[in-house]
Amino acid sequence: MESDPQCAVSAGATSLRSSVTVQVSVIAISAALFAVAKGLTAYIRTPWGVGQLFIAAFIPVFFAVTADALPAALGAGAGSFLGDILFLVPLGATTPYFALTVGAPANFVATFLLSVFVKKYRSWSAFVAATICFLTLGNIIAGALLVYLFPLPVQLILGFTVYWDMTAIPAILIGVPILMRATRPIIGRSKILRYTPEWSDIGRRQMAVSLVFSLLFVALGGGIFLFAPGTVTGWPGLATYFAVSALVVLVFGPLASLFAGRRPEASHPAS
Repeated sequence: MESDPQCAVSAGATSLRSSVTVQVSVIAISAALFAVAKGLTAYIRTPWGVGQLFIAAFIPVFFAVTADALPAALGAGAGSFLGDILFLVPLGATTPYFALTVGAPANFVATFLLSVFVKKYRSWSAFVAATICFLTLGNIIAGALLVYLFPLPVQLILGFTVYWDMTAIPAILIGVPILMRATRPIIGRSKILRYTPEWSDIGRRQMAVSLVFSLLFVALGGGIFLFAPGTVTGWPGLATYFAVSALVVLVFGPLASLFAGRRPEASHPAS
């Protein structure tokens, strides 16, 4: 029996509309949650009076792991912009111009690269490596853009990077596994949360790789404190906060995936 071309075209159009709807939903949901999460920490004072405590970073990273890369990245950029406009601009911590030219592109780039990486390498150690590397890259981009556009002293690029790293990376290593466990019944079955990482049954090799990248995080901050102390003199309490952050990363970097309670067999995207 021959298939009806009109039926095939209609089915294709319906599938395309459904796909577009799903991608738009990912962007809207992730952007809204990220913006609200940014608002919860908007009132906390930052070292140089610019930007904010970056604990909310675990929201876009969760979608980077569980949803398609491009809509997750667009949601991160849009959520960063909305959160800045709604909460930080009224407080004088940023401007609409900086929200658009600094926070939004940096969050987009970091989230997109992280999402692509963790889809190809699905282990916990790969997630830790991607978090530390791509979050640091995104923070360097944001710091460089901010210093260039504001303008501010060039050495503050490293200062901003350490500050945002030490608030974002521990939050991600703790928050994302908790969200994975909380949403376990729908991840892999939902058209929005389509992907499931393979984080259970961590072996010695994965533990060692996670620990190495956790130590790299500590080395980055420690190196800046030792060899470029002028970058952190504007906020004396930064050393204490970094020490706490480093301890959290060293503990949760190798172990936090156990909280996700995830089995590797449910690792295929929903159709």
